[in-house]
Amino acid sequence: MSKRNYNVFFNTHTVSGIVISVALYIIFFAGAFALLKDEITVWEDGAPIHHIERKDINFDHILKILDNNHELAGRDLQFNLGEDSDKISVSMSASKDSLASEKGKQRHFLYVDINSVDTKTYPQHYSLGEFLYRLHFFAQLPKLGIYLSGFVAFFFLFAIVTGVIVHWRKIIPNFYAFNPRVALKRVWTDAHTSLGIIGLPFQLIFAVTGAYFCLGILVLIPANALYNNDQAKLMEDLRPDRKNYEWVAKANKDIPNFNDFVKKSATHWDHFDLTYGYIKNYGGINMKYILAGKLEDSERFLSKGRIVFDAYTGKIEKEKSPYNNIYAEDAQRVIGRLHFADFGGISLRIIYFALALITCFVIITGVLIWMESRNKKSMTLKQRLYTAKIGHIYLAICLSMLPVTALAFLFVKFANGYFQDKQTAIYTFYFITWLVAILFFRFKRDNYFTNRLCLLLGAILGFIIPIVNGIVSGNWFWLTYKQKQFDILTVDLLWIAIASIACVFYFKMQPKSNLQSAFNKNPIDYSNISTLKAESKMH
Repeated sequence: MSKRNYNVFFNTHTVSGIVISVALYIIFFAGAFALLKDEITVWEDGAPIHHIERKDINFDHILKILDNNHELAGRDLQFNLGEDSDKISVSMSASKDSLASEKGKQRHFLYVDINSVDTKTYPQHYSLGEFLYRLHFFAQLPKLGIYLSGFVAFFFLFAIVTGVIVHWRKIIPNFYAFNPRVALKRVWTDAHTSLGIIGLPFQLIFAVTGAYFCLGILVLIPANALYNNDQAKLMEDLRPDRKNYEWVAKANKDIPNFNDFVKKSATHWDHFDLTYGYIKNYGGINMKYILAGKLEDSERFLSKGRIVFDAYTGKIEKEKSPYNNIYAEDAQRVIGRLHFADFGGISLRIIYFALALITCFVIITGVLIWMESRNKKSMTLKQRLYTAKIGHIYLAICLSMLPVTALAFLFVKFANGYFQDKQTAIYTFYFITWLVAILFFRFKRDNYFTNRLCLLLGAILGFIIPIVNGIVSGNWFWLTYKQKQFDILTVDLLWIAIASIACVFYFKMQPKSNLQSAFNKNPIDYSNISTLKAESKMH
């Protein structure tokens, strides 16, 4: 490669990496915990799971209670059955019946306990797992957030490709030549290259799938043109189970038992697990029951299946076998399974979790390399101050996420049951705590101090989390193992592992390693910054 081309790729890699580094770190750090969203929700709630099979849920009882409270006639309902939780989500559209009352014309999204049939609204059921899941694509920024995360993922793809081109010849030598005792910039460079290439396939998957999910509107533009702007037909082909059926009239018949259709669908194919249930035009003469699911992961990787029933006759109007693949549906399914790691059980998600944190380390080392390379005597004071300021802000935002997240786990455990609007409570606690931490580390202006203190606090709080869980909920990890409450056990063991690793890094970070930093060799005296600026202008 010519020197000019190398410089082009190197500068592209550096600029794209620095511009997106903070946002990318947040995406991967929060995304790591988002992989365990359901486990975190169960851990936070503290109640044991009864492991009821989806086909054994009494849907008719749930529908009766919902009908009494929300008038279901004319609505479309969607049940998200989840995997192994005692709570399922129910989405209710506004009634299509023109004679419906005002109560019936209100949309609802609720969580229903399948045992007690108690319902909670989204803010009431909100959990830290949901918060971290949504933080990883900036959903807290209305409308703008998801597109911002999409463009970050898109530019991350540029950074990956240009990084491989730049480091291609040095990848293998740097991997074997890694030595933490050499110059600090060399340490960061070797670690950045070695760990970056280890996580390369994972990072590439997330860059592509993340950009697809968050920038889906751009993907649908050419598809929309192929359908002559018929969006209803487009969405029907992409998601047939969500097809809309026109309301005709109310039926003068009793509502058929939904339970019977659920049991029939669950045994229609061997090893078939239900994931969604739909009721179209509830109480109407053309009411449909739609049951969707997939085969067990050991059977097939892509196995979406569904059955559309006429609710009153019980006849199957349409079915899609999980053994037959349809490109328009399964292409999206592949992207989803790769992104959320929902095809290899908890072990695969733990691997994804580790790779996500490794990616966070790669991002941080990239920032540190940039800082070290730009703090030279040949640089002007203004340039050095700018580099230091960016470094302090970046590291304050990124590194403080560990102790803040650990503290948030303690908060939700202590506060469980005390807030009606859990969403607001979690938002307030997390963002205020994070802001205070960012400001403290930013104006401390000591990256070595920031790193060590965040590791220390993360380790201490991480070890405390399972202890607090045992005290507050009685879920000591030896008991959850004995009772096979593996969701709760996973979160406790995960924090013990994170705390242990943080401890190792904390004690490995010796003061002498900080002396290798360019900012220690060429320090900036912030207490005398006015004089330094005046002298710089004179030169």
